[in-house]
Amino acid sequence: MMMFTRMLRRQGFYRVKNQDDPVYMKHNVGLGGLYVRIDDKKAYLTVRDLGLEEEFTRVKQLENFINDLEEQAYRQKCFIVHKMRGGSAGS
Repeated sequence: MMMFTRMLRRQGFYRVKNQDDPVYMKHNVGLGGLYVRIDDKKAYLTVRDLGLEEEFTRVKQLENFINDLEEQAYRQKCFIVHKMRGGSAGS
């Protein structure tokens, strides 16, 4: 459990108070709120705005999944901004 906590803090997550199980939260402009609930040897990731719920038993799997989600959101945001500025998708 401590390894999950350490990784989440490194990723910029904050502990949500008044929860029975440890819950960590981070807000991303492209994704909305990311919530991670930690149980004995598992972490449960929820992204409410995307209707996404995943379960992880390994810290590295969770870290990679979070990084991939954030990278996809960043790419999507860059694509939209580029289109708004009048650029074409291929340039």
